[in-house]
Amino acid sequence: MVAPALRLERQRGRGDGNSSPCDVKSSRAAQELLGEGRRGRRNRGGGEQGRGEAGEGKEWRGRGEEGNGEEDKGGEERNRTRGGGVEERRGARTLPPCYSADLRPAAGSLVSAVGCTVLLTAPALRGSRAVAWEYRAGSEEGVILTYRFRHPPSVSRLYKNRATFNESNLSLQVVLQRGDSRLYRLRAQEEATAWFQLHVVEPLSPPQIVGNSLVKAGGNTKLVCSVVHGTADTYWWKKNGELLVESERIQFVDNTTLFILHVSISDSGYYTCVVSNAVSHNETSFLLKVHHSTNVVLPVVMTCVIIGLIAGVFVWCRRREKENSCDNCW
Repeated sequence: MVAPALRLERQRGRGDGNSSPCDVKSSRAAQELLGEGRRGRRNRGGGEQGRGEAGEGKEWRGRGEEGNGEEDKGGEERNRTRGGGVEERRGARTLPPCYSADLRPAAGSLVSAVGCTVLLTAPALRGSRAVAWEYRAGSEEGVILTYRFRHPPSVSRLYKNRATFNESNLSLQVVLQRGDSRLYRLRAQEEATAWFQLHVVEPLSPPQIVGNSLVKAGGNTKLVCSVVHGTADTYWWKKNGELLVESERIQFVDNTTLFILHVSISDSGYYTCVVSNAVSHNETSFLLKVHHSTNVVLPVVMTCVIIGLIAGVFVWCRRREKENSCDNCW
C-alpha cells in the first residue's frame, strides 16, 4: 500500500500554536546552522520566496509560493530528478540484503531489524541549502547530522560510522542498532517533514526447550520454551508437525510452558516450540519418550570380590519381578 508524501510543517519563529514542542525546540547547533541561510533572503528578486541566494537560486529545493509558475509546474519533475521522487514520498524502506525485515517502502512508520540498513527519504523542502536530520525518543531530542551546501555533513557521535548522507537528494541511510526505535525527520531552514516512526526489532535466536526426555507413564511432565536473544511476540506448540491443541491433559501456561498430565505411551513424539516476532520466525524440536516401568532396561554392573584364600563356587542368578524363585543361574 503506497501512502502519500510526508506532511510538511511550516516553522515560524517559536511555532504557530499547532506545532509540537519538538517542532520549535531542537539542538542549538542545528538552529544556528539552519538560521544562517535566512538572513538577507527576503524580497530578493521581486518577492520570490521559493528561490535561493548567492547567484545560485536553482540550488534551492522545495515548493514555491503562489505566483511562482516555475515551481507550480515543475515540482513533480524536480522530485523525479532527485533520485526517484516516487520512492522519496514513501518515507523509508529497508535495503537489501536483509533477511528479516519487509523490504517494501512505507510511509508514517516502518518496522525493521537490528543489523539491517534503512533508507530515510523526504520530499523537497524550502531552504535546502542547510538541513538537519533529527530524532526524538520520548523527551530526548538530538541531531543525527547537519549539512550545508558545498560543505561535508557533520555526523553526531551516536551515529558515527553507520550513517550515510546523500547530498543530491538529502536522503539518509542508517545501519540499525538496538535502541534506534525513534521518531525521525528532516528539517530545513523554513520547514520540516512530519515525524517518521521507526521500530527496530531484534531477530529471534532459536528457542530452547527444557524438560525430561524420558518419563514414566501415568505421571505428569512439563516442557519449558525460552528465547535467549530477542523478544518473542507469540509462542505455539506442535506435536509431530501438527498444531497442539489445549485439552484436559494438555495445558499451556503463557504458551511458553507445556504441561502434560497423566502421561501415556501415545504422548511420545517430537514436540516443537515455535516463536515469532515482527521480523523473525524460529523453532526447536524436543523428543519425548514415555515408558512403562516394567519395560525399562537399565544397565547393571555386578562385581564379585574375593578376599583371602577362601575358595568356593559362586553362582549368579536373576530373580523374577513378582516371584521369589531364581532362574537363569550360571
